[in-house]
Amino acid sequence: MTNAVHFGVQTPQEGATYDTLAAHWRHADAVGFDSVWLDDHFYSVVRPRAEAQMEAWTLLAPLARETTRIGVGILVTCNSYRNPALTAKMAATVDALSNGRLIHGMGAGWFSAEYEGYGYDFPDVGTRLAMLEEGLQVQKLLWTSDQPSFTGRFYRLETAWCEPRPVQRPHPPILIGGAGEKVLLRIVARHAQMWNCPGSPAELGRKIEILQAHCVREGRDPAGIQKTWFGNVIIDADPARAHARLERIAAAWGMTTEQMAARSLAGTPTAVIEQISAYRAVGITGFIGMYGRVADLRSTTLMAEQVLPAFR
Repeated sequence: MTNAVHFGVQTPQEGATYDTLAAHWRHADAVGFDSVWLDDHFYSVVRPRAEAQMEAWTLLAPLARETTRIGVGILVTCNSYRNPALTAKMAATVDALSNGRLIHGMGAGWFSAEYEGYGYDFPDVGTRLAMLEEGLQVQKLLWTSDQPSFTGRFYRLETAWCEPRPVQRPHPPILIGGAGEKVLLRIVARHAQMWNCPGSPAELGRKIEILQAHCVREGRDPAGIQKTWFGNVIIDADPARAHARLERIAAAWGMTTEQMAARSLAGTPTAVIEQISAYRAVGITGFIGMYGRVADLRSTTLMAEQVLPAFR
């Protein structure tokens, strides 16, 4: 994470085989992206639920070994799908397997159908956020302390071991995903090295101002937190093809074309550079995008060749 502007690729597992995902991850590594990510879903979100959706953490471990340089992670792990102590152990293992390249993405969870389908309780958002913060405390203790004990509202440890420790010290960088301004951004200010959120430049600029205020109250330097955008990257040398793709993706997400355009990087490489610059002007320091079907490398190739060099 040394570049002034961080560029990442998310490859949702929906309908994708391991070989297809591995090829995309190797490609992202080779062409200069900074990070590559899975999602944490048991069902497809956009495509039909009957399609294959491999579990994220068991998939992350072998995919990390397919790459050599790039940061790897899950955007984002749902805190309440797994006990956070177990998640900490898995994260330490992946950090070791990747020689210290894990970026630890965490979130409070939102997809109620998965909770219901897998028999998890789905508490209110305030409770899920409280569980997220306590889970982060548990994870950081396991990564940084010898045999820690902890008694909280939701989780506990009793002289717990976590060996091997993560390669990265004191622990892998923590990315927290979410938009909530009163609580979520306060958790970011307390615990995160990266924050990720969808939205337009105006929306994210306002949230960055709120995050900065939380940082002041928490005694954090806001510059120590990377502020990253998330959304669809719809890039094509032909503006007509880019617009047609934008219309199809908007329809799949149940949005108007205008609504999707406001939350995407869409158009020719020149147009995408201009859009990135607008986000940069409000304080966004990184861009993690979904580039369409995982088997199709054309968009990530065009992005790497004609957009990334403008910010390096």
